[in-house]
Amino acid sequence: MGSVSEAFRLIETGGEPRQHPTLDYALCLPLLLSRYSLDSVPFLARYPQTGIVLKCLSLDYRLIQRQVKEELQLEKQSLTTTTIASRTRAFESGTTEERARIVLVELAVLLQSHGIRHSERKQQDQDLSVLSNPLYRQEVSIILATSILLCKRPLLNIQAIIQSLRSVRNPASLITFLVANHPTEFTPTIEALLETDDPYRNSKTILLRLCKLGDHKIWGVRQRLIDQMVYPNLAIELTIEHCHDEICFMNRILRGQPEWLTNGTDPVTKTSLTSIMEFVFSSLNDELTSERPDHVTVNRLLRILSGMVGLMNLSLSAEQLEISLGVLEMKPLEPSTIDVKICLILMSATQLLKYSQHRVDRVLHRLMSCQESTQVLYLVVWFQLQQLLMIDDFASRSLSMNIVIPRTGLMELSTLFSTLFSSEELASCALRIGRPSRTSSWTADSPGISTITASLQPSRPGSSQDASELRSTANFLVGYLLQQDVFQKSATDVRSWVMEQIQASTVPLDANMIHLLRAYTSAIARSKHITRIPEQEIRAFFSDPCEDPTPSKVLLVLYMLMSNDVSISNLGNSNRKQNPEYDATLFEYLQIRKVFLFVQNFQGGLAFQAVQPMFLKLVNAQFPELFDVTTLLLEEGLVTSPGTAGVSESSSKDLGAAATSTNAQHYLKAEEAKISMEPHIEAIMNHIYNPDAAVKGYHTFQRLTQSDRQNMARIIVQASLPSLLDPRSNPAVMEAFKNTWDGLNSVMPHDLWAMTINVLLSQESSYTPQATNTPIASQQTLRQALQQPPPLPQQQQQLGFYTFEWLVQDPLLLFKVDFRVFRSPIIFRLFVQILGAVMAGSRHWFRKHFHASQATLQAQQNRNPAQAQRRQFKEANLSAMLYIQDSALIQLMLEVCQARPDDKREPFPKYAVAGKGIVGGSEQKHIGTHRRSGKDSKNAKAVVATAIEATKDTTATAEHIEEVSDVLKEIRIVTFNFLHQLFIDHKIFPKLVHFQGYALDLVPTTVAGIDSIHVCLDFLQEILFASPPISSSANITTTGDGLVGPAQDVVSPQVFALRLAAQLCERFPLKNTMQMAIDFILPRLQALLISTGFAKEVLDSAVVLAKAFPSLGGDIMSIVRDTSGPHDKMALNRTVDAIHQILSDPAECDKSLL
Repeated sequence: MGSVSEAFRLIETGGEPRQHPTLDYALCLPLLLSRYSLDSVPFLARYPQTGIVLKCLSLDYRLIQRQVKEELQLEKQSLTTTTIASRTRAFESGTTEERARIVLVELAVLLQSHGIRHSERKQQDQDLSVLSNPLYRQEVSIILATSILLCKRPLLNIQAIIQSLRSVRNPASLITFLVANHPTEFTPTIEALLETDDPYRNSKTILLRLCKLGDHKIWGVRQRLIDQMVYPNLAIELTIEHCHDEICFMNRILRGQPEWLTNGTDPVTKTSLTSIMEFVFSSLNDELTSERPDHVTVNRLLRILSGMVGLMNLSLSAEQLEISLGVLEMKPLEPSTIDVKICLILMSATQLLKYSQHRVDRVLHRLMSCQESTQVLYLVVWFQLQQLLMIDDFASRSLSMNIVIPRTGLMELSTLFSTLFSSEELASCALRIGRPSRTSSWTADSPGISTITASLQPSRPGSSQDASELRSTANFLVGYLLQQDVFQKSATDVRSWVMEQIQASTVPLDANMIHLLRAYTSAIARSKHITRIPEQEIRAFFSDPCEDPTPSKVLLVLYMLMSNDVSISNLGNSNRKQNPEYDATLFEYLQIRKVFLFVQNFQGGLAFQAVQPMFLKLVNAQFPELFDVTTLLLEEGLVTSPGTAGVSESSSKDLGAAATSTNAQHYLKAEEAKISMEPHIEAIMNHIYNPDAAVKGYHTFQRLTQSDRQNMARIIVQASLPSLLDPRSNPAVMEAFKNTWDGLNSVMPHDLWAMTINVLLSQESSYTPQATNTPIASQQTLRQALQQPPPLPQQQQQLGFYTFEWLVQDPLLLFKVDFRVFRSPIIFRLFVQILGAVMAGSRHWFRKHFHASQATLQAQQNRNPAQAQRRQFKEANLSAMLYIQDSALIQLMLEVCQARPDDKREPFPKYAVAGKGIVGGSEQKHIGTHRRSGKDSKNAKAVVATAIEATKDTTATAEHIEEVSDVLKEIRIVTFNFLHQLFIDHKIFPKLVHFQGYALDLVPTTVAGIDSIHVCLDFLQEILFASPPISSSANITTTGDGLVGPAQDVVSPQVFALRLAAQLCERFPLKNTMQMAIDFILPRLQALLISTGFAKEVLDSAVVLAKAFPSLGGDIMSIVRDTSGPHDKMALNRTVDAIHQILSDPAECDKSLL
């Protein structure tokens, strides 16, 4: 029928049939003879039906259509009736015109019955004897075609005719003849057949007949079949017989629409499958025997074979299995075919293992040894974890189709994999995957963190990120094998491999790297064959810790933190290898704080989002001193404050991006940094004489690169301290130094704290002001200091430096600093910041070593239970020791707040003006100037004289208070804020300190200055009635200038408690405190007046209590009078006068709430 399709194509495309007389025009005779006369196309006379066509073309179809309408109308009115036999006889004996009328009548009846249900059409199908009779099929076809061709307004639309004819028997020939004579109806007919239902089950036959008619349109028809997912057998038949692109077609179908081949309405038949399989195996055999096989073709064929075996559950013959194994064993092994080869093994596992298991084993070993593929290792993992869905997912992604692997074959493979590979083979193959290059580089321009995908996702070879994806895959696989002790069984150390993986890491950070580090640190504790990364190698990697951090350095520090965490958790566990922790000095050398800020702020925190929570947790657990609230607030201020731009960039915003920043800071080059800083260092050392130059020097230092600032930190601290302790220091210089110090503190806190304390020690603080024109340091000495590298931790110990580790072991060493620190508010703030960090670090250090010793002791007892247990140092003892240490530090801080003779101003009467003073040394509202100049001193004396004159009648009986300097006031504010935070964090500290007691003259200021002092109300009764303890404050000594020897004005603990109670009542005059005063403070006052012999301190407390609660003034005076003796008349009068003065002052009474 090839010539028929060629003739149809010629006519459809508007060709000239007379130029191609040899073509077969049998189906197109009505169309051609309606266009040409027989004389112009004489070659058509060879067809026997030409005469019938000419007769039909000569009919008057307008008249025939009118007759058909009349006949149908009469039958509708039941005026005439015709039977099947009568119509058949009329057709056999009638003329051509009568036959045409009968065909059109039956066609009209057929069209009217087209809407009847299919079950009711069977009888109608029998009634249409003329249209259904195969003897009349040729003439009926000609009549239908000519009637449509000649009628300008045919009785019936052609598409309606075609759809109606589908109800007759074998309508394919009729419809094909109509389409052949109406070429424009080919595509609409195909679309109508595909879009409508097929109740007669003849659409496929009609489509195949039409495709043979228009074979040049088969590709389009097949595409429509694919798009609408219908008639897969027809699509396969068209592919094999006409398109001849079986590989591309099946790959396309299996990758995108495999369910089309298995749908229940029209599944692929065995004949079609056999045809495809024969072609696939024939092609595979050709590639197998070829000297240069086409791996792309092999890949496609294996995908088809795997998909069809998995989807159709096909059984392969022995010959087909032999070809399959031959393809799997092809040499050399092409990496691009590994995935589909594994899929073929998965899909046909049962058949292949039954045919030849040893050959399958050999194939799997070869696939495992391929360095560029990780799929077999993944299968090992998935089978061990019984994650069969992951295997299905792998097969679906590799074959690009939704497919489920037969479970019987998976179970057999799972059993095989459990014994197939040795630990040595698994370890060797895992370590060969994604071997990183030692020369891998990292830049700050790397993109942000990638989306964290499922850790079991294998890499996809062939992409531009093969290297990083293979490393990620290797990280996961090695991590899993470490968890399964595969490397322990094979005695394989992965230390060097892990170090190379760390060095090759970049951002976006691989989430599987965290999995690897966690498994590696755990495996170190379980296996003697797996060793940790030595400190020497870590120091070598951090050859210059002042350089900007990189992702590799971040991961190495994270590994060290995780290793320490594992070591601490395994203490005392005899079943685990006891590895020592990485020393804290090593973390100080690596500048852990700087690395943490880099993790927190690089690329807005997104680059290391995967590790940031874990990093924060580990750093906080092992270095709690780095999370001091004050430090964090200062760093936040450095980031947000526009006035400290030079520091903000270096401290917090983006340490890693400093090298690429071009618009915010104009950094000096590294080689010019030290040379350019020489004159500025000299100016800083001579800041007293030229403060502007010193401030400029600090600003220049802040514009250096971060690494240069760190390298020169020791020099800048030594040049600044202790000279800034001089009272003549300019506040602008001190503020510039503090900003510089805060910037360094954000990246190298441990080193900076030790530097600062060392230069402030008393023995090194022999600072004497020089003449105005004499420089403090010579140029030669200055150059030597600039060129000298900072000492290493070992050198610091040899040179007698206090390291941070020493300070946390003995925090009392901090108070050996020059006493001027305690009278320099800005430097004192830095001291308090260091003290808070050292206290936190000390508590952590002692607890860590306590738990380590306890774990060791417990392990020894477990090994030798019969050994007599000696007395143990319990955790309660440790807590007591730490409380003693911290309370001693608090006592020293309180002693700092005591006024020395240099801190005091002129004394004033307590009640120089009624209601204007605070008992016990608090501020007077009308005084408070600092004696810094002669003019200030004169003003102060004038105020004193006025006050004395105004109170000349009462000075004989009134007590005097001492006004302190503004410097001491600021020192007290800093101290009290520090104690306030300590009392909040540690609720037991207020009780410890106040049971020990301190200088009585500090009680009013502490009560007024420490906001959290109200917690003392909870144990006020307890402390009032406690037995007299030995005051610890009397025994606290240091080597500082002003803190040597016992504290001054040490009194009885009960007297101290009474004054504390009175001051608390004055600050908190509430109902509950008033009730406390009535219940036990007044009785205790009465007892102490008797036991102390009317002591001045007890009487002062009585006056304060009366001021707090004026309503109790009468009771207080009664207690004082009742307990007084004949020798106490003068003190009694003074006290009663003071209370009367309070009660007579309306302002004091109004201030009281009760």
